[in-house]
Amino acid sequence: MDVRRLQAFAKVYDLRSFSRAGEDLLLSQPTISAHILALEEELDTQLFDRLGRTVLPTQAGEVLYRYCTTIFSQLDHARADILALSKRVAGELAVGGSTIPAQYIIPKLVAGFLAAYPEVRIDLKGGDTREITAMIVAGDAHLGIVGAPAAQPELVSRPILEDSLVLVAPKDMGAVSLDGGDWRARLVRLPWVMRESGSGTRLALERALAQADIDIRDLRAVLQVHSSLAVLECVEAGLGVSVVSHMAARAYLDRGTVSLLAAPELDMRRSFYAVHHGRRYMFPALRFFLAACCEL
Repeated sequence: MDVRRLQAFAKVYDLRSFSRAGEDLLLSQPTISAHILALEEELDTQLFDRLGRTVLPTQAGEVLYRYCTTIFSQLDHARADILALSKRVAGELAVGGSTIPAQYIIPKLVAGFLAAYPEVRIDLKGGDTREITAMIVAGDAHLGIVGAPAAQPELVSRPILEDSLVLVAPKDMGAVSLDGGDWRARLVRLPWVMRESGSGTRLALERALAQADIDIRDLRAVLQVHSSLAVLECVEAGLGVSVVSHMAARAYLDRGTVSLLAAPELDMRRSFYAVHHGRRYMFPALRFFLAACCEL
């Protein structure tokens, strides 16, 4: 069987779409269709049911996909072993980064790594912590740098860098004190700009609130956004208060467009983690990149 045809088949299976598979593999839809048709003719069976816009694998398609995952894994192992034998750190490395690492940590890390290992090609993928760890489980990323340890038991999370979250408020909000006996009541009355569920920042805030006997659902959330930059822009616009990494807030605080709100009762320290699959082969580029992460 032609490996390219199997790759096209597996991508259609994953995405349930011929057109999206073509976009992902940088091939035309007719080429994808031709690959699938050639496989079906070779195997003398139908691999997908085409129900209008819906594409579903047949029983034969399910069987072939199970073999494809093994074949692709063996091919990756073969490439990695050959590179290891030649003592070259080279090849493709897919690195995922949640919001803060992708903006403030990974670029400098990658620059230093590529200076040392110029034959490595890095594919940087973005998302929140939950999305990045899901990519690693699915095999779409080899390693991720995220703001919370992975929940999946098959993943290994190594703390690599400390971070502190800060509570930021609109510049014109006025003095709000969050110390004293009734600070919890004042905190929950504030309008909040929230990060989405699954982000490392949101998880750190939930943990800090829980330690102070506050349920995050008690906060008066007025808006939910999906990046630290969006949070800061909303706070700057006067929509409410929020919690962000000090790395992200620094430029806004220096410009004076948002203000820092002291919350001494909340412990909002956290770590960033390098996450990788514990049972997958550590090929040289991945092994050396992980070592670079641990030296931060």
